[in-house]
Amino acid sequence: MMYYKVSPIIFFICILLIEQCISFPHLASKRNLDPEQASLYPFIPPGPNDIRGPCPGLNTAANHGYIDRSGITNFNELVKMQQELYNLALDVAIFLATINVALDGDIITGKLSIGRLSSKVPGILTTPSGLNGHNKFECDTSLTRNDFFLANGNNFEFNGTLFGVMYDEANTNGGLFDAKTMSQFRYNRYQQSKAENGQFVFLPQVLLIYGAASFLYEVFPNGTDMLPTINVISSFFGAQKTDCGEWEGIPERIPPNWVKRKTPYSLVDTIEQALKLYLANPVLFGGNTGKPNTFIADPQQLTAGNQTVNGTACFIYQAILSITPSEVYTGVSEPASILSYMINKLDPIFGTQFGCPSTKFKLI
Repeated sequence: MMYYKVSPIIFFICILLIEQCISFPHLASKRNLDPEQASLYPFIPPGPNDIRGPCPGLNTAANHGYIDRSGITNFNELVKMQQELYNLALDVAIFLATINVALDGDIITGKLSIGRLSSKVPGILTTPSGLNGHNKFECDTSLTRNDFFLANGNNFEFNGTLFGVMYDEANTNGGLFDAKTMSQFRYNRYQQSKAENGQFVFLPQVLLIYGAASFLYEVFPNGTDMLPTINVISSFFGAQKTDCGEWEGIPERIPPNWVKRKTPYSLVDTIEQALKLYLANPVLFGGNTGKPNTFIADPQQLTAGNQTVNGTACFIYQAILSITPSEVYTGVSEPASILSYMINKLDPIFGTQFGCPSTKFKLI
């Protein structure tokens, strides 16, 4: 066996660096202050009472004041922000605002917490869970958040390890967070959750998160070049690499000199990309039965006949409307009103654009 002599000075420096990273992470992390964005929406880190949650896009919007900086927003504010900040088309903005308010907020006031449950969002029909509520909009296999049951309910804080794995996946693909990277990483997260999380659930409506994953290469890149590089993705995700080589969470913000995409990103675009990502690495919908790798498939799957943009859109829409009252929230008092709220806002979009039949749940 061979042994190598290490200089005492080099050994001391290595120990000092390791100690610094463990004991004083704030000393190991440096970030130059960026110029503030447009004067109307300057970056301001969240205060101790401000709410942030599992969605980097909403956290960024709140940190710049596109929605209320408290983290308590509403339907109209959400629709306006998505168009103004990210250039999402009106149909996408209405769709996302509707399901967020319906499943995690209050349909009477239109209010929503972008994170935890808050007394500032009244519970007239439900006890709103906020966006942290599990298996509604938030779900297992998040790109950068823990599975709910693997972290004692902490499905909202940034996980630097997961971001690092996603970054490594991008580096196998030229350093870009493009469709190839996102499809493979979504597949890897699915397999990881199935193998580790006994309570893993991946229901048909979760197909929507593939559309959300497309935002990394269709919405977040700088509109000047539309390249999904680490510089723009890390800024929107609030990811900062320390001198120790690890990723830590910081407040999300718009990258410097960033402009939004030139053309609106429509619901047709979103569904098209969701289908593309899914079909590149298809998986079954379903869940585990209490232990890892006890997966049972859901009867509802995206069959070959539905693997078109219109078929996929109707599949997602019907899956969302099929969520049971207990999945909405255990405190729900009038689930029919929540279904009616979604149908009244979304039937015109899905019927007109995708030819989806009017749902049987519709109430007069």
